[in-house]
Amino acid sequence: MKPLQKVAVFLVIIGIERGRSIISLMDSDEINAVIPEIRNLMGLSQEIKKSVWADFEQLGYEDKMKPFEALGVIRLLFNGSKISDKSRRRFF
Repeated sequence: MKPLQKVAVFLVIIGIERGRSIISLMDSDEINAVIPEIRNLMGLSQEIKKSVWADFEQLGYEDKMKPFEALGVIRLLFNGSKISDKSRRRFF
């Protein structure tokens, strides 16, 4: 799974309210990359959800994080840079 897809799954897993608060901190390029990926998600299996959740916990995500801290964890999937749909980014 590509990092951008993992971000989309993660934002769905954490719920609308928390997801929106994180998205509101993103710049327009990041939003334009993430929103289509969220829209493309269909029928997430429990296995995928557990895998993505484990990946984010491994990166340091905790439920008590503030939105800007969670965005920092998300950006770790992109080597600490802004979220991008460029295929040359590393895979987790």
